[in-house]
Amino acid sequence: MMMQEDQAWIQRCRDGDREAFYHLVEPLLDRVYSTAAAILRSAHLAEDAVQNALIEAYQAIMKGKEIRHFAAWFKQMAAMRAIDLARKRSRIDRMSEDLEQVEPVDRQAQPMEVLLIKEEQNSLLAQVMSLDIPHRSVVLLFYYQEMSLEEISIVLGVKVGTVKSRLHRARLKLLKLYQFDENKKVVQHVGCEE
Repeated sequence: MMMQEDQAWIQRCRDGDREAFYHLVEPLLDRVYSTAAAILRSAHLAEDAVQNALIEAYQAIMKGKEIRHFAAWFKQMAAMRAIDLARKRSRIDRMSEDLEQVEPVDRQAQPMEVLLIKEEQNSLLAQVMSLDIPHRSVVLLFYYQEMSLEEISIVLGVKVGTVKSRLHRARLKLLKLYQFDENKKVVQHVGCEE
């Protein structure tokens, strides 16, 4: 049913109905924007990625490209545009922006607890953002966007097994980074006592 509706809206778009394209993409915009923002860590760049995906989608429709499942196709394309921008950005700038707070902090907690929670969140996010793009993307989509393995597979255009493998490797890398960070803290603490 949904596929037939999408095909009808795509045809209306090709016939010159300006509202048809908006009707196709509007229900998907929040999700693709939040995915792009998670990948890029930048609202401005996420807007660029979504804008690029919108332009590309419109051009594909108008050129007569066959699009069977518009929502899945558009989500995948938007994620790929975000990954493209992330690759471009990482070449230009090695992630020097301040880390944003990921989760709200418990307001009932004591000031020292709040500080420690924020520090742990920023440390974890820094470790996630230090991963290469394929591993970072699956972690962000799985944990921060709460997408299923199947959804990530569609968005990234890879097999579910590849998503599982990347997620597993990303977890191992994060564990090593965490252990290294903890060992460094112990060494620093011991060094301060001497």
